[in-house]
Amino acid sequence: MEHTKVCLIGQVLVDVFLPAGTATPGLRLGGIMHAARALWAMQCPYVMAYVAPAYLDPAVARLAASYGAEKAIKIGNVEGSPNVVLVGEPTEAGPQGYEFLLRDEHTCSLTPEALRALLRDDTISDVLVFPGGFDLPRTLALFSEAKAAVHIDANFEPADLAGLGDLGRSFATVILSTSSQTFQGQLGGSARALCGAVLGKYADAVLLKENRGGSRFFRHADADSPIGTPAQVRRIMHSVGVGDCFDAVYVVKCRVMPDAPALAYAANIAAEYACTTDPDEFRNAACATLSISAEEIVSLTGILLPWEERPRIQVYIAAPDFDYVDRKPIEQVVECLKYHNFTPRRPVVEHGQCAKGDSVERRQLLCDSDLELLEQCQIMLAVLPFDDPGTLIEIGVAVERRMPVIVYDPYRQAQNLMLTQLPACVSSDLDQVITAVFAQAARLESQQGGCHEG
Repeated sequence: MEHTKVCLIGQVLVDVFLPAGTATPGLRLGGIMHAARALWAMQCPYVMAYVAPAYLDPAVARLAASYGAEKAIKIGNVEGSPNVVLVGEPTEAGPQGYEFLLRDEHTCSLTPEALRALLRDDTISDVLVFPGGFDLPRTLALFSEAKAAVHIDANFEPADLAGLGDLGRSFATVILSTSSQTFQGQLGGSARALCGAVLGKYADAVLLKENRGGSRFFRHADADSPIGTPAQVRRIMHSVGVGDCFDAVYVVKCRVMPDAPALAYAANIAAEYACTTDPDEFRNAACATLSISAEEIVSLTGILLPWEERPRIQVYIAAPDFDYVDRKPIEQVVECLKYHNFTPRRPVVEHGQCAKGDSVERRQLLCDSDLELLEQCQIMLAVLPFDDPGTLIEIGVAVERRMPVIVYDPYRQAQNLMLTQLPACVSSDLDQVITAVFAQAARLESQQGGCHEG
């Protein structure tokens, strides 16, 4: 087996989950510690080159040692900021609501001598860089003559992909997420634009992580022939660091096997990481996953739904979407759907709401317009902030039309037998609701010959 030893480069952060509940810890060390946990779980040799405020150094040293790091070398000191990140939405059902405390006061003084000394270690086979909070051009320039393959998660930096040229040679892998502002802004949310901008110019391969929609991997400029790896459906406890875990597993596995199984192991182990914050529990799950053969891991089913295909999935929002009720649960659902690039349709907002004194003709027009809109949609997502008869009737119409119906029941109103049994999903958990949308959308795309579940 080919020797593998990874060098992780990036910040150590403190992740603070808001609100801290029974499902997630109040806080824990994050940043490159997420990737470190994955390498530890895989029993892969690795070293850490980190930047952080001085007050975190003792904790980093203890945790790195407990996670089996051969070395944890500080290459930059952070001042002006505690490197604390508030996480408003841990499961990433919608926008995570990250808030980096004292972001504008953050400065980092690099000590390149420490990094140069580390890079003289010729047993390092791969370098995985997580940019952010330190001088990336200066750091990349140090790798131009290094022997190790360099991989970069460019989710936050560089802001302009031309900055990838600072490495002075080709990256082994450029990794990006669909949630990245670079992907959505500079690249217009297009995998084809990403490949055109990066492949053959700055990188040998591109990995695009698509949240609950799986991932796509490109080794050629032909954006029509990626390796699609489905996301694994699990009950998500948290999403923070899951992508970093995915990166680390892929970097290790791609050295010893073809891309398809390497990506499948990465997807499955990352899914296990999202299920727990207990390191030993995660390590046991990762070991169990690694015991699955490469042939079997590739055959496991999941959800594969590329970013560009999601807008054509129109989701009818059946809800009392009126200006005189509390619409917060409805707004949450709409925000989540938009975050994941689906197209929510709000009949009351689009057509207007019925007033008490409206004529019969006006009422009929609104009713007909809503039913026509329902006909244009592929999925119904019903929101039940209270027992609204109009919403219940719309659910019945959609069920009769054999349209997938998902019910978000934030206050656990659903008790009726037909209401609980006929929809594809009824849940008070927004994370489960959004996952159900992905599953139903992938199934519909599969029936139409697009991407699929599995």
